Amino acid sequence: MKYLKKICPIAMLSAVLLMGNVLNSQAQNFEGIIYYQFAEMEQSGMDELEYMIKDENIRIQFGEGQHQGAMIFIPESSKMLFVLENMKSYMAIDMNEWADQEVADEEWQESDYQKTGGTKEIAGYTCEVWEISNQEGDELSMCMAEGMGTFMTPGNPMARQNAPEWAKKISSEGFMPLEVIEKSANGESITQLRANRIEEQALESSLFKAPNGYKDMSSMMEQMMKHNN
Repeated sequence: MKYLKKICPIAMLSAVLLMGNVLNSQAQNFEGIIYYQFAEMEQSGMDELEYMIKDENIRIQFGEGQHQGAMIFIPESSKMLFVLENMKSYMAIDMNEWADQEVADEEWQESDYQKTGGTKEIAGYTCEVWEISNQEGDELSMCMAEGMGTFMTPGNPMARQNAPEWAKKISSEGFMPLEVIEKSANGESITQLRANRIEEQALESSLFKAPNGYKDMSSMMEQMMKHNN
């Protein structure tokens, strides 16, 4: 787990959204690519992250050059493939085991939400604004789109049974965030995520499988996860 954080901070970045369920997925009629910009990526001078959707499978493409890679979510088998392009290798991870090892973020365990009824148009798609607040006075303003599946992230604390009601609703009913704004109690506001553009298109099935000829390094990942326990 710590190894993945070192070689790919983007893999962990999306956990700040506090939503999604790595074990469940909603059927959707969208197939294509959402180009996301994350706050920490932008601050580091990194380009957009490509979030690819086909049926219930997800591929998150990140990085450039020697740091290029991908995370492939396969909900049907509760698996995630972590692809390292520079090493021509991949690691298959059991998402049930990964979620069990994650420590839930207590910051949003006690929180309330409301669907405001207000809408925005982001990257040509309409989304509804949800407002979430916790006991510390922090807020999340999330613009959620329907019909595009459920946002998935690795080891997300919202995958747990003690997740807040709003997080369970996002997962069970199928919503995709097109914008997430974090508002702290001191008045600071940061757009943590925003969809810059969305392209609806047919994607090759091979994008959602282990690449041909790449070395399977799953056993190494299993050893590292055991070591971190």
